[in-house]
Amino acid sequence: MNRVCETLGIEKPVICGPMAWTSTAPLVAAVSNAGGLGVLGVGFAPIEFVEEQILETQKLTDKPFGINVYMSPDTALLDKITQVVEDTKPAVVYADVLAGMDYDLAKTYFDKWHERGCKVVTKPSFMDDAIIAEKAGADVIIMKGWEGGGHVTFETTMTLVPQAADVIKVPLVASGGIADGRGMAAAIALGAEGIEMGTVFLAAEETVVHPNVKKAVVKAGDMCTVITGNATDEPCRQIKNVLSDKLLRIEAENVKAEAAEFLRPVAESSLKKAMAEGDTENGAVMAGQIVPLIKEVRPAAEIIDTVLAECAEVLKKMSNIKF
Repeated sequence: MNRVCETLGIEKPVICGPMAWTSTAPLVAAVSNAGGLGVLGVGFAPIEFVEEQILETQKLTDKPFGINVYMSPDTALLDKITQVVEDTKPAVVYADVLAGMDYDLAKTYFDKWHERGCKVVTKPSFMDDAIIAEKAGADVIIMKGWEGGGHVTFETTMTLVPQAADVIKVPLVASGGIADGRGMAAAIALGAEGIEMGTVFLAAEETVVHPNVKKAVVKAGDMCTVITGNATDEPCRQIKNVLSDKLLRIEAENVKAEAAEFLRPVAESSLKKAMAEGDTENGAVMAGQIVPLIKEVRPAAEIIDTVLAECAEVLKKMSNIKF
């Protein structure tokens, strides 16, 4: 059996990456009902919203799903999440870390979440962090290349995944630049046992975002994404628009410290402005470089099953290649 599926209690080794204002109960339940793992994008949300979304998702599916949390040194937040986990019992806690996985912090909370019956998935940005996460007890590790949307790393999926495959013993999932079966087959060739996708689910029928967002994703072409926010040390990839032009101009015209200060008020609430309000020019549509492959809005189950079928076909063809 596939180790990602066995570990997480799912049928298909496909994870829907948690996306703020996007990965809410309808999409998460649809992905889990289709056999994958849906993850609520609630890492920076108020605790009341986290609880509400868990309960709403549980009304829509009896399959495993997860919640994401940022591994912040603010342990008060992590303690609140731990209480929510105890009260509502999601199957998976998805622990995000931008940089600098702290072993003691990870070990403490991974153990707490395990004690409450959860599996722990984590997505480190660097190999050192991946090794620390495994030592701390992570059940599944995701390595995301900089091709992906939203918060980005500094190496490509093709670079990160084989490095992790050489040293990580727990199930490994590839993320970043994957939207079809070819991408999944490539991930498997690199040593992953499953995939995470985000951008393609922006255009899922069940995704509750403004229709303008889905239109922007479907019409996006090559070279349409840019990375903003380098000055804040939290760079993000998004579809190029009026907002991104403004952010990049601020970074170009100011030294790093000043740029970071000027960026924050401009970027604040920009994701909500796009996802909830439909302003895809002055709001942020965080999509990955693979967005040109997304040509239509489809049900989440169709997205997952098509990817798996295409992957099987590609792997079959690969096995016939002679050298």
